[in-house]
Amino acid sequence: MLTTSDQEPVAARSRGETVQCSEVDPGSHASTAAELLRASWAPPCLLYSDPYVKWQLTFPGPAQARAILATDGARAVGFVALIPRSIWVRGRVAAIYVLSFFAVHPEYRGAGIGAKMARLILKTCNRPTLTYADVNSASEKALATSAFARGWTFKRIAELRTYGFAGSGGHRDVPALARQATVEEFLAALDGCTSTAVAWSRPTVEQLEHYVADPRGSCLAIVQGPNHVTVGGALVVRSQVVTAHGAESVPSLDAVFLNGTPAVALAALAAFALNRWPADGTPVVTAPNLQTVQADAIRMAGFRATRSTFNLSVMGPESDPTVRHTTTTNLEVF
Repeated sequence: MLTTSDQEPVAARSRGETVQCSEVDPGSHASTAAELLRASWAPPCLLYSDPYVKWQLTFPGPAQARAILATDGARAVGFVALIPRSIWVRGRVAAIYVLSFFAVHPEYRGAGIGAKMARLILKTCNRPTLTYADVNSASEKALATSAFARGWTFKRIAELRTYGFAGSGGHRDVPALARQATVEEFLAALDGCTSTAVAWSRPTVEQLEHYVADPRGSCLAIVQGPNHVTVGGALVVRSQVVTAHGAESVPSLDAVFLNGTPAVALAALAAFALNRWPADGTPVVTAPNLQTVQADAIRMAGFRATRSTFNLSVMGPESDPTVRHTTTTNLEVF
């Protein structure tokens, strides 16, 4: 996700005059980016550990990850990255970017650094790009302005809300079973998700192998109903969240795929996640993107909306099929 504040220190305006922005190798600057992200986000937020950020910035794909670093002398004061993903939209697989890790150090906000990084990162971008941003954030405004300046469209697709499931794993009467899956089983589960209204995550074998190497802990899960028929799946992640009380581990459902009995399948995935990685303290499972699941199915599965919201948008040439047809996606949020 993206963050910059609209409440900028006045002194930042003069500091911005000495800031330089340049393209850098993302993986080589992962520790610098992680340190900046930790300084830029206030709790509650993800814990941007060095290993996690490097894992994201070295994500394999048909496109190379790219990044812009803003520096004031030897000090890193801003960062933004493009990370490759694969999606299935309208019968075709497309290689896209997700723009994320967009941050400006609190002491330097208000100096136009975010806008400069947005212009530079989009100049390096040669494919449709999705982005998640805080509602009405300065970073979202900077990206929209930069996209329009390049001749691209910036289309807000949806306002997404994070959901939470509170329960005790293993004690819920769910007429389906979720279990850990192999890469091959997970890819087979994706074949049932072909709704033309969704830009489905469609990772390759190499990308799935990278997913399960998440340093926080993760696995692939599928849901099987009666007669062992697969009705869904998800990436199950041991998220690390910073709260006012410190860092906590919370199981999370990312990139949820459901192709039948969504309430039953979602409840089974939540029970599996709690059993796999019991949360610290209150047993809770989060799901940051359930946009492809009907509201009544979310409610019946035991998930409730939280106050955490963010906008999903797509940028790119208006004539591009991915830009034109993408109305929502099940991609994970990071």
